[in-house]
Amino acid sequence: MQPKNSRHAQAVRPTKRTSAGKSASTNAAAARPSGVRQAGHQIPTPPPMEGEIIYESAIVDGSCDAMGASCGCGSLGCDGIGCDSMGSCGPNCGCSMCGELPSGRAWRPAITLSLPQDGWVSFEGLGIWSDGMELPALVTQSPSGTAQADAGVLTRDTTTTVFGGPGRALFDDSRTGWRLKFGFWLDRCHTWGVGADYLELDRESETFSATSTGDPILARPFFNTLTGREDAELVALNNGADIQLTGTVGVTAYSELAGGSVYLRRMMCCDEGCRQWLFCGCAGHYCSRSEFRVGYRFMQLDEGVAISEDLTNNGTFNIGDFDIMDQFDTENQFNGIDFAWNYRITRGYWTCESLVRLAVGNTRQTVRIAGQTVIVDRNDTSNQTTDTYDAGLLALASNSGTHQQDEFSVLPELNLTLGYQLTDHLKATFGYTGIYWSNVVRPGQHIPTMIDTNQLPPAITGASDPRPLFAFDTTDYWAHGLTYGLEYRW
Repeated sequence: MQPKNSRHAQAVRPTKRTSAGKSASTNAAAARPSGVRQAGHQIPTPPPMEGEIIYESAIVDGSCDAMGASCGCGSLGCDGIGCDSMGSCGPNCGCSMCGELPSGRAWRPAITLSLPQDGWVSFEGLGIWSDGMELPALVTQSPSGTAQADAGVLTRDTTTTVFGGPGRALFDDSRTGWRLKFGFWLDRCHTWGVGADYLELDRESETFSATSTGDPILARPFFNTLTGREDAELVALNNGADIQLTGTVGVTAYSELAGGSVYLRRMMCCDEGCRQWLFCGCAGHYCSRSEFRVGYRFMQLDEGVAISEDLTNNGTFNIGDFDIMDQFDTENQFNGIDFAWNYRITRGYWTCESLVRLAVGNTRQTVRIAGQTVIVDRNDTSNQTTDTYDAGLLALASNSGTHQQDEFSVLPELNLTLGYQLTDHLKATFGYTGIYWSNVVRPGQHIPTMIDTNQLPPAITGASDPRPLFAFDTTDYWAHGLTYGLEYRW
């Protein structure tokens, strides 16, 4: 790499001497000291030899960019990797080599298998904020002594929502992830290339659990379509006589996102010149490069919510054990064509890059709903029975199953990246990324709140209007945050 200029760099100016020892420049000879002073003694300068060239030093106030090129547009190093902005130390490619590492070893398909010899690879860490998962009220509680008809019911003043409900979205805080990019150039001047990238956000999960012997009262709220009023299923209640219900209710939710693309990149235009910068009073050398990309892109969003109950009733009626489970999973798979425009400007060792992408295609939406209830009947101690039903509380026969549909979606993305060239091959990057995805399905939109209690296990057959009914409810998804990483070119 060409050494970086300092604030005070030394410049050299040759002065040719004649055989008689006289300078071809009288002013230069007069300006040069006749010796070097050391330890209080004058050391005479030896006379010049015939044809000798003597270099004189002068202090130059060099750089308005302390990290790179000096003031003025005659300086080199626009691409920051030891070549000028025109790629003069490599092939004669003009301004297309702006910010690129020149190489005469472009990959060429051959009869024998050969590896790409001119390419790039980068790895980025991600700090992402994503669209939170909205859920209905799933668990409520009431103080001990609340009437059974009011216990856990949402519209009662004594009821408190302990999990779910409006304004309590899951996974709306920061989460980590990573992104890998790699590819290679097809020609020496870096006008055609192929590349690929892969992004993954770490799987986020959240778990809630509450256990009670009846103080406080635990319940799961719903709207009873038979009575037309808010209602609740009791998890823990002790009224001292008929009901001595002890139970545990738990909720587990997860979310994970992954995606990638393969693309062909083509340089469309480039430029180089001289301009003044925002924080610099003098002009500096710059170069820029614009690219168009087209390729294939996929993205997958998997999310789910599971609600479980473990109850024991030792009261007067319905003595037994109850295990109840509801499961709601969603899967979104996007496949489409990806168009992108990339712009990069380089000055010295710094690069500023923007990438705008738009993918259009199909999202395959899948919603899986399943429930199960296991009842151990202990009313007759001499004949204890166990029954299993394929229904829970919110996942019943009318809405359970696997449901799929296809929806047109758009998936735009914005990336802004600031880079600094550490060596000829290695660059540090820091930036921002933002992703939007239209028409996705999520668990919260498919957890019902209106229940026909005739369907609760064991179900009463012949119900005329069973609820809940399944219907697709699509929404949007977004994720954005900061990126940081390293890029290696060879």
